[in-house]
Amino acid sequence: MQRALTAAAAYFAIVFSLAFLLGVVRTLFIAPMAGEVLAVLIEAPIILFISWRAAGWTIRRFSIPARTSDRLMMGLAAFLLLLTVETAMSLLLFGRPLAQQVAAWATAAGAIGLLAQAAYGLIPLFVARRH
Repeated sequence: MQRALTAAAAYFAIVFSLAFLLGVVRTLFIAPMAGEVLAVLIEAPIILFISWRAAGWTIRRFSIPARTSDRLMMGLAAFLLLLTVETAMSLLLFGRPLAQQVAAWATAAGAIGLLAQAAYGLIPLFVARRH
């Protein structure tokens, strides 16, 4: 279990840092031109590709067994880290109340983003282990 949690932290760190950079590009450049929903639809597959690669690397690096329980633990822990950090940033950096953060997930762009985050949490379960 400890390896799965360590791998989850590494997986989160890799994906979050790259997603943060892409989020800046989406917010500052793509969304003003294409709209928020299209911008998220453009960003989500890129993040999911990065997530797939990062999950594969962390699974190999930390020797996470192909057992469902280990992979789900890794994905769930990474997903919870993501939601926690995202919510904390929203509250502390942007002064957005928690109710407003939750309400943002009910928008089309927010729902797409939340679905992509759920997929991010499930990716470790589906990444094939290479021998």
